[in-house]
Amino acid sequence: MNYQNVLCLGDSQTFGARSYGCYPLYLADILEQKTPYIWRVINRSTNGHTARDLWFRVNYEAEPIKDTYQACILIGTNDVAENKDIGIFEKYYKQIVVTLLVKGYRSIYCGQIPPIFADGHVFFKKGSADRINDFNHCIENIVSSFERVNFVELSGLDRSCYEDPVHFNEKGNQQVANCFADAIVSN
Repeated sequence: MNYQNVLCLGDSQTFGARSYGCYPLYLADILEQKTPYIWRVINRSTNGHTARDLWFRVNYEAEPIKDTYQACILIGTNDVAENKDIGIFEKYYKQIVVTLLVKGYRSIYCGQIPPIFADGHVFFKKGSADRINDFNHCIENIVSSFERVNFVELSGLDRSCYEDPVHFNEKGNQQVANCFADAIVSN
């Protein structure tokens, strides 16, 4: 069997909270359509997690996984919403990337923190939406310092792609999967 594996790490946006599907599920289908391989996508995400939380669990998540050399990371929405210190966020995010590189991952795809559509939701206020650009710039800086790490713009996401201010519906999951698939295929 001619196959490829990819590990997806993240928070509720990767988990697929508020929808039945999730972007990693769609990613497998899209990659099978665009490549000659069968794809196994491993979704290791946890609702509500920040970059700090992912840093604490990345070794446990990645260690038992064998024969996998590509990873997608989508984390940061909760860091933005909880007004976490961006300097500390940067340190955690960089350590997540370094952990995967040391583990032998050959390609890492770091997703842009998607837009937050502040609409009165108690956890995701307008200030959260305003801070996203700074956090995304931080991720881009980290990515630029590593040869095998790629920044993935999550283009095409508008309010119709969301169930609430931050969680994707099936249309949004498919759009995020398309963005990651394009990055993987073009690398």
